[in-house]
Amino acid sequence: MKFDMPSCGGCRTCELACSFHWRGAFVPAASSLRIAEKDDGPGYAVLLKEVADGEGPACDHCAGLEIPLCMEYCREYDDLYLILQKFKDNEPPKDDAVKMEGARNERR
Repeated sequence: MKFDMPSCGGCRTCELACSFHWRGAFVPAASSLRIAEKDDGPGYAVLLKEVADGEGPACDHCAGLEIPLCMEYCREYDDLYLILQKFKDNEPPKDDAVKMEGARNERR
């Protein structure tokens, strides 16, 4: 699923953290999510894998951990939290993207 994250700065720390969850090493190609450039507007697109493919495993929300690693290390924790909740609830993105206006939720 593809989500729009206007607050994302494109650092890709989430990809590294996710790959560490799967491999115990920093191998972005082994990540369940990808950060991709958008054609327009601020931020980046967050692509979450629903099924495993040759490029990486499906997102399991870091099963067994209290907080998914991608979220734990993201500067925009609250916004990524909303995306992961929508993905976990299997809520399809609207217009191929979920527009977020810097939502703020309580952390931990």
